[in-house]
Formats: sequence, C-alpha cells, structure tokens
Amino acid sequence: MKVRPFGQLTKREWKAVGGYSTLRRARISPKKMKLIADLVKGMNVQEADYVLQFTPKKGARIMRKVLRAAVASYRDKFAPDKSVDDLYPYLRIAIVKVDRGPMWKIPKPAVKPARFGGNGIFRRRTSHITVVVLPDSRKEGK
Repeated sequence: MKVRPFGQLTKREWKAVGGYSTLRRARISPKKMKLIADLVKGMNVQEADYVLQFTPKKGARIMRKVLRAAVASYRDKFAPDKSVDDLYPYLRIAIVKVDRGPMWKIPKPAVKPARFGGNGIFRRRTSHITVVVLPDSRKEGK
C-alpha cells in the first residue's frame, strides 16, 4: 500500500480514520466560507465551537452545524457510550475543506442588458464544505 500524506487521503480513508461530515451546495460563496474555515483550521473542537458561536457571520453558523455533525459521526463510530458534549475537549479539527459548488445563474434583464455593457446574469455561488475531526494527541483519554 502506498503511504500518502494525511491531506491527500481519499474520502473513504477520511471516513475510516475519524469523524467526517460534509455539506454540499451550501448557499454561501466559497470565498466567504474560506474565511471561516481558516479561522478554525487545526483548532480544538471545543475552542472552535466557542469561536463559531460568537462569530457574527452566516458562514460561522453553517460551519458550526457541519462541525457538530462531524463530532456526532466520530461518536457513532468510536465512542457510542459518550455524549457529543463529552467528546469536545478530546477532539481537534484535522481537515476543513471548502470547494466550489454549482452556480445558480439568474438572468437580470431589468438592470442593464448585456448588449449595452451589462453582465446580464446573477451568479449565485454555492459551496461544498468538508470537516474531519480526530482525537487530539495532546489530550489524554477518549
């Protein structure tokens, strides 16, 4: 078996290693979502949840839901007897990935037609968000 760096694992390998959650076609642009992803990348889950809870952005609310789903996924696989809140101090965010989703293209004929220099189309951008959580090696217990 070929050994690869952790960031280059396949989706199947990510799911086997830790808690994995993905949200597809989130109605927020990837540029805005990447700001939030960079904010919590590599953090302890408890700290990241606290930061996201008090960040006044739409992307923070979406990212918090995906993070909680990843922790629940970890709990279902590796610690079914514990509650999600008990696992927060012992997990860290290993990977946060934000990709571009499909665009909604909406014609806007009333503003300025394309033949007169207008763009003619609204582009409503969407995002695919992936979060992987792993046990924190600096903390004891599970």
